Amino acid sequence: MNYITIGRFTVPADLLAAFAAIFIGALIYRAREKKSIGDWYWNSFFIYIAIYKLSYVVFNFKMFLDTPFSLLYFNGGTEGQILGFAGIAAYLYWIARKKESMVKVTEYLPAYFLFFLLYWTGLFAFSEEFIAAGVQALMALIFGVFYFKRMELSKEYAILFLMLEALVLSLFSNLLSAENLLIFALGIYLLVFQGLNKEELQH
Repeated sequence: MNYITIGRFTVPADLLAAFAAIFIGALIYRAREKKSIGDWYWNSFFIYIAIYKLSYVVFNFKMFLDTPFSLLYFNGGTEGQILGFAGIAAYLYWIARKKESMVKVTEYLPAYFLFFLLYWTGLFAFSEEFIAAGVQALMALIFGVFYFKRMELSKEYAILFLMLEALVLSLFSNLLSAENLLIFALGIYLLVFQGLNKEELQH
């Protein structure tokens, strides 16, 4: 894992990239829609971080009891990531199914692509892999044009972007790493969920 030093603090590159991506993604949404993105967007991020960090206690309970402050420096590892992504999936499903919910399920996939395209761009840049960051930035730019033209993110387009991202990561990263597989799994889940939701509305 790469680390970035900011003043006296040392921050994991992936965490810094995630924070940058979530705020830039929200600004892009605001520029397009002329309003703030829904709470579900922020809640999803913080649910993941909370589960990912707190799962450390579950999987390393004895170490946590011996040194409680270790929670500040460690996380739940791969198992924590799995639980974190499962938490996001369950939360998005739950709020979409609430009778009084005003959430548009069609916003899930565009927000997903905005966040993760920006995340990978930032992560490559912070890791000083500038060729990969440039290619990833081009991908984000292409999606940005697609997004601002308000083109429908159909199943075919979503699959195309997922496949292109898989190609980029296979060239510059480890496509089969647990984190990358989980990210793609979340995208496929949201794609299926959006498709099922559209079918229900049509009936």
